[in-house]
Formats: sequence, C-alpha cells, structure tokens
Amino acid sequence: MKIFAIFHLNLMFSSIPEESRTEVIKRCYWPLLRLAAAGYPLGIEASGITLEIIRDIDPEWIANFKALLHENKAEFIGSGYGQIIGPLVPPSVNRANLNLGMLAGKKILDATPQIALVNEQAWSTGMVAHYLEAGFKAVFMDYDNPALYANWSDHIQHFPQRARGTNGESIPVFWSRSMVFQKLQRFAHGELELDEYLNYVEGLGTADGWLPIYGNDAEIFDFRPRRYRNEAVQETESEWKRIELVFKTLRERGHKFQFPSAVLHGLDHKSGGNYLDLSCAGQPIPVKKQSKYNITRWALSGRDDFRLNSLCRAVCHKLDKNFPFCAENEEKWRTLCFCWSSDLRTHITGKRYDEALIRLEQLAFETNASVREPDFQVFGTQLSGQNRMLKLETAGASVILNTAKGLAIQEASFPSHANTPSFGTLSHGYFKDIDLGADFFSGHIIMEGPGIPKDTDLARITPLIDENDKFITISCSINLYQGALDKAVRIHRHREQIDILYRFALDCRPPGYSRIGHVTLLTANMDPARLFYSTCNGGQMERFLLDGQTFDHSDSISFAVSASQGLGMTDSSIVLGGAERALKISPLCPEHGFIGMVKCRQAEPSPFVRVLFSLQEMDETSLRGCSPDPKFNFSTGFSITPHPGE
Repeated sequence: MKIFAIFHLNLMFSSIPEESRTEVIKRCYWPLLRLAAAGYPLGIEASGITLEIIRDIDPEWIANFKALLHENKAEFIGSGYGQIIGPLVPPSVNRANLNLGMLAGKKILDATPQIALVNEQAWSTGMVAHYLEAGFKAVFMDYDNPALYANWSDHIQHFPQRARGTNGESIPVFWSRSMVFQKLQRFAHGELELDEYLNYVEGLGTADGWLPIYGNDAEIFDFRPRRYRNEAVQETESEWKRIELVFKTLRERGHKFQFPSAVLHGLDHKSGGNYLDLSCAGQPIPVKKQSKYNITRWALSGRDDFRLNSLCRAVCHKLDKNFPFCAENEEKWRTLCFCWSSDLRTHITGKRYDEALIRLEQLAFETNASVREPDFQVFGTQLSGQNRMLKLETAGASVILNTAKGLAIQEASFPSHANTPSFGTLSHGYFKDIDLGADFFSGHIIMEGPGIPKDTDLARITPLIDENDKFITISCSINLYQGALDKAVRIHRHREQIDILYRFALDCRPPGYSRIGHVTLLTANMDPARLFYSTCNGGQMERFLLDGQTFDHSDSISFAVSASQGLGMTDSSIVLGGAERALKISPLCPEHGFIGMVKCRQAEPSPFVRVLFSLQEMDETSLRGCSPDPKFNFSTGFSITPHPGE
C-alpha cells in the first residue's frame, strides 16, 4: 500500500497562549523534523504567520526545515498567510492571503509550495480560481463530506481527481480522510493498541491507490491545547515515539511511504482525473470531520464572530476602494488577513482575542472603516380599525402585510414579474404533508436558545404609516421576551425594491441562534425542475439547482450545535428563484456578516423553498458576555428586488 502524511502546523491555534509557543515548537515541531530526517517523506504545512512566529522564536528550526527541503527529505505544503476560511471572505482577501502566503514561504524557507492544504478543509467551488491564480498545482481536501452528498465510486477516494471551479476551470485534488487521521491520533494518545490500528488501516483496501495516514494538527502530540475537559490524558511515553513506531511498523510490513506530491502521478490512472463537483445545494461549503464542524463555526459562534466578521468586511471594503493590494499597501492587507484568522473565532483565549480586536479596530481607524446600521424610526399615522391584512402599492411594488403577525409579508410582487406574487406566506393547509402543516411567513425573526422561551415577532400590532416622495414605510414596536424590537417595511415608490428593517434592543446578546429576514418563495406557478439559488462563497457566483432536492441548512446537529450548513454570501447577496422569476436579497449594510441558509423540500402541490439570514448560531465555541456593551443594541435590514429568472 502506498501511504503519505501531511502535518499541519499552526501557532495561531486558538487555545494555545502565546507564552506556550516555545514549548509547542520544542515538543511538537522538532520531533516532526526528526521524523522526516529519519527517512519518512512527510508533507509539512504552515501558514505564513506560523512561519514568521517560528522564525522569531526558534530560527534554528527554520534552518533545519530548509535543509530537509533542500535534501528532498520533506515537502513544504502551503495554505496562505493566515488560516482563513476562504468561503467566508471576499475574493480580494483570498487573493491577498494566498499571495502573501507564497511570499512568506519564499522569504523564510526559500521554497514555493505546489500543493495547498485547504484551510479547515472548508471548500467552495469559487476557491478553485484563487488557488490556480496563486500558482498552486493541486489542493489537499477532505473526501468524506463531499462524498456524503455525491454518488461517487469507492475508488475515487484513493486517487487524485480534478475539482471543478465556477467557470470551467479545475484543479487537481487529493484526499484527506478524517477517520483515518483520527485513528492515528487515537493510537498516539494510547487509546488504540498497535494491532487495532494496523487492522483498521490495512483493511481499507486501496488497491494500487494511496492512503493518507495523517492530514491534521501537529500540536496535539506531546502537547495538549486544553480546549476540552475530556482531552486524552498525556502519558509519560512520547506520543511522537508512538507515531515513529507505527510508521516503522507500516514500512516493515511492506507499505511504501511517499511524498504527498507523488499522489498526483495518479491523475492519469483509470480511476483518477475525474472532474468532480465538491459542493452541492445541500452542502455548498463542505468542511472537515464530523457534522458538528460546519461553516457556522467560524461565521457566527465563538466570542462574537458576527461582530468580528462585520468589522473585517467593513475594512475590506475600504481597502478595496482606497488601498488596493500592492507592495505599498501590503502591511494593511497582512493585518486584515491576520484578523480574519479562523482561530480568532473558536476557542481563542480572552487575552489573544482582545489583542486581535484592538489590532483590527486600529486598522479600521486607519482606513476610516466602520460597521454601519440603517437608520429608521417607528413613526407615522396610526392605522386602526383595519383588517389584519394591509395592502400597499407603489409604481415599484405591491405588498400585503399581516398586522396580526408583526408585519409578516403575506404577498409581494413587482411589475417586472408581471405583478405575479414572488414571495410571502404559505398558509396552514397549503401543503398536503402533515409535517408542513403550519404557516410559513416571510420577513419575520426567530430567536431560540437554552433556558429561554422561543422569541418571534409574530404578534398582533397596530401599524404606523409614513409616506414621502421616496417610499411608504409601515412600522411598529414589538415586545420580546429578551427585550424589544422595532420593525419597518419600506416600499419604494420609484424603483422595484422592498426593505425590511429591524432594530434590536435586548437585555443581552441572545443565547442560541438568531435568524431574521426569512423569505418564503411562492412556487405554485414555477417550474420545480428549474428552481435554484445563487451566491458567492469567496469567489465568483455559484449556482445551485434545487430540482428534486430536500435539505435544510438550518437543521440542528445536536442540542449544542444549532445549524448544519450555511452560505458565505461574500458578495452580500443571495439570488433565489426559478426560470420564471427570481429575487435578489441583500443586507442594507453589505458589511453585516450574515450567512444565508436555504431550506428546500419536495412537497405537494409545489416545493417548499425558503431562505433566511443568521446573525448568530450556537456550538461548543460559543461564549456570551464578551462584548464591551453587555446589552444587545443593533439595527439591520434587507432589500428584496426582482431578478430575472434563469
């Protein structure tokens, strides 16, 4: 069996204090070099930031790694300057990050990597063009999660394939296997005996393909990051010695260690070189390991990911406009890449988080960036004695609002859609399936978490109306369990646009999840085979067909993990619709770091299709009370405009 291993080095590791970095280099990184020097051809990946930190702390390690590379005893694998989640950041940041990573590798190691390890194995189709533009020849990516949603033959996993991009481009991809590397971790930690490990690995049946026996963190051997209370107990025996033992045993049993790049020779094999889509409508952004690891982990949980990501987006917009990536502005982009590091968004220590936030706020000051909020007032003439349905029309749109359900949109249409209702409410009884026996509104919020009642704005209200030359505004105030909500629906007079605005005044940052801006598509007169959604996940627009699909990105994984998937929305918009007509939904302030979630279910008499926007999700990284303002005061909103069908 042909085997290979890639070790991921990351001194930005969220739960490693800065004062422990010297120990990590000594206990984790030096043994790795000794393993390579002993004749095992390993791939060693490190971000530009990690290389800079090692160089400053232990330049001798850098010198030894360079020597091993020069002697062809190790292979340098790239990833970028920072460990950034590519599908969550704008294209300009991805380009800068990969470019700066290449520069760091050349400057510090005098090496140019040919292979990129996909950060956190978070993939999107739009990333292909970035890797190619940066000069990478292949990527190392998780197999298990893309395969879960695909109908691939088993042999695909043992050979390199070609991952498709958005515009016909492709890049070679070879595979990491989560359970395979977790088995090595368990053996090293003393949780498996040698024969158990060997029985597992040798039973995988790669034929003449390759097996990745490792493709994950180096910092978990002979060191404990202390993320979890139930981490494996560290025994007196060196875990690196146990890894060396298993490597030696594998070699003695006739298995052949090869460099990661050797796998690419299999592109011409009859089982290799297939063109594959790694993303799909139900899983637009696959990531590594089990399903509790999903894109919301770095987008909407942590200490306050939404706040951090929104300020990063605001800075990015200013850099794009006034400080384009070039040598003169390199330091600003380098700082932004640092501040967008994934590790600042998970188990980060309080001290490191505060330091990073100060650094980001300083960059925001230098670039005149800020996170804006839409301004609106609950103001106007009280409408009383009305039916619960309130109809409003302008030259740009027609809207029916449900005043018994907090201004939920019952029905909305646009002239360019021949005034056919595009979105609104599917009432109880519309669907034949009893599991869909409820009202499915548009424009509402849902907040839910441990220890509190479910909060919505679906309450009876007395609306206020205000009219001017630009739009008609209907507004109200609603009491919530956690505080208060001001809400407005704004219908533009001279353009086809409807805005939904929210102002939260809560007692504290809400626990659990907070989802707003629901838009339920009215699919009755639409071809179900041509329904789709489109968005950008770090690159160019990606389009996903919904024909025959049933999935829900907002489905919880467990009591502790509130969602399963999400959309990066890195162009701050989602298009949802079909051949006849579509909608473009965008945050009124494009820097607001929402992720989108789509739900699609095949049903009678027509498919159930909905999108929502989340500003907070929950997982084991979530912490509350990290903001300088203990309360939660925030205004936001969305515009909905007609879009041509496709």
